[in-house]
Amino acid sequence: MASSGDTRPDDTQLGDTRPRDTQEEALSPRPSPPPRRRLQARSRIRRIVAVAAIVAVVAFAYGVLLTHFAVLERPAEQSFGAAAGEARIGVYIQPIVVDAVNDAIQMRISVTAPQTGTLKAGILDKELVLAVRHGAETRQIRIAPDHPRPEETIAFDLDGGSVHDYPLDGYQAEMALTCAEAGVDTALPIRVTSWEGTIGYAVQTSPVAGSRPNEVRLHLDIRRTGAIRFFGLAAYGAMVVMALSALAIGALVFVGVRKIEVTLVGAVAAIVFALPALRNALPGAPPLGVLADILVFFWAELSAVIALGLFVIAWAGRGPKP
Repeated sequence: MASSGDTRPDDTQLGDTRPRDTQEEALSPRPSPPPRRRLQARSRIRRIVAVAAIVAVVAFAYGVLLTHFAVLERPAEQSFGAAAGEARIGVYIQPIVVDAVNDAIQMRISVTAPQTGTLKAGILDKELVLAVRHGAETRQIRIAPDHPRPEETIAFDLDGGSVHDYPLDGYQAEMALTCAEAGVDTALPIRVTSWEGTIGYAVQTSPVAGSRPNEVRLHLDIRRTGAIRFFGLAAYGAMVVMALSALAIGALVFVGVRKIEVTLVGAVAAIVFALPALRNALPGAPPLGVLADILVFFWAELSAVIALGLFVIAWAGRGPKP
């Protein structure tokens, strides 16, 4: 009981009707979460950060590869030889097919009219001979007066490359073109236009100094397009990931770190058959046994088969009984 001189109101007079035990619980600090829950939260945060870092690295690598392989570049035309106002005849060359297995390329060579009216009518009345030389071989294309302008397809040998380096293989070729009147050795000025692309390949054309006046000599640098090189490397990278995934499943189940789940055997078996299908789907259909097959595909397929065997052995020894 409060003394007669004590005028302070008690808790009841202040309107707080909660029991004293309840008031003490409200004022006391809340208990911290269990250590196990804190560890789980920290582990979850670390996993989220790791996933974000992996996504950022992959996105950066993707952009670097796109820039390095020039995936967005498109083929264009380039012109060489005499100026448009001085050329007496025009020649258009276009790559048709690149046969990397046989080290050959087919080029379509078309004779075109000059871009200006400097060609005199008297020259049209004379037969012209367009000589296309590659190495020791020379192909002559006769341009007869009052006839349609000729168009021929010529096969050239490729040098300095091999399909064994797929998808980063590259090739070179050289060709020289001269045009003269039939029976005359003096070459006429010509203008050569080159199309720098064909299906699956990019062709970079650069001029080389000729051995005689009015000769147009060209050097061709032939490589697979950036999209094919990028996809080829990505496909082989996917083979590595699939093989490691299958090997991890089989090894962890075999040593007893993970329990046997029969559904996983279907995933591992699918990888065994998916790897050859992915290999055969590569653009350009490289022959089996290229360098990338030796470094990636063969051991990836072997790893997937070993993983399947390990899983089946573990299932046979420790699997559920009927």
